[in-house]
Amino acid sequence: MRIVSLLPSATDILVALGATDQVVGVSHSCGSEWSDVPQLTRTWIDTSVSSDEIDEQVRNASQPLYELNLELLEALAPDVIVSQSLCEVCAIPAGSVEEAIRALPNAPVLLDLSPQRLAEVPLDFTVVGDIIGRPEAARALQSTWHETFGQYRLKYASAKPRIAFLDWLEPPFAAGHWVPDLIEWLGGVSVLAQSGQPSYALSWAEVTNARPDVVLAACCGFDETRIAREANDAPLDIVCLDGYQHFSRPSPVLMESIAVLDRTIGECLSA
Repeated sequence: MRIVSLLPSATDILVALGATDQVVGVSHSCGSEWSDVPQLTRTWIDTSVSSDEIDEQVRNASQPLYELNLELLEALAPDVIVSQSLCEVCAIPAGSVEEAIRALPNAPVLLDLSPQRLAEVPLDFTVVGDIIGRPEAARALQSTWHETFGQYRLKYASAKPRIAFLDWLEPPFAAGHWVPDLIEWLGGVSVLAQSGQPSYALSWAEVTNARPDVVLAACCGFDETRIAREANDAPLDIVCLDGYQHFSRPSPVLMESIAVLDRTIGECLSA
């Protein structure tokens, strides 16, 4: 079976299910480790500029943010394409992919992964595993997920730390979807976005008025070093985490993310 993944979280799932060798195409954002595999997407957004300049490009966009190389897709002849409809800013939407593949002589199966909550993430393991013929690997991965998360359940429930979690800095965005679930799983309180809600823009005054004990930032697609650079200009003290590696991807990576969040909250509370 030949598989194309059009977003990093889907690629994470495929790797965790043992299907690495079946992946014949990826997105441009799937990471340098996939540089030898054909990339089927690209964006005109200049991601080298500052956060506020990127935000301006997105807000003023008069064309789709992403382009799918349909000619290359046809040449790769995948049996399965994994896409998403969760966020049009983060990756090419499944609707655009569905429209594009109608022109292919042999239409592949299109999987749309769009988990809103933390509990929905492992359900995608089963969806993908069933389609690609790896249901047992999916069940094993789910078991590992539940065992891992069980170690962190309500660890800070007695302290109830108030956490403001941002996934963009200029302007600040409250991190939604599965991030509040991660905070609440550890026994903390998400003082900005609520579970299942999309991320949303707000002011620094609103962040301050939420009275957080800790302000965390893991900007979508950015590593910790880049976030720390931009956080220097923020009006609050911010603890910077790796957005790309740990918090932007609803995938098995979140098993590492909960450990990172646990360690970070623990360090902040003991400081």
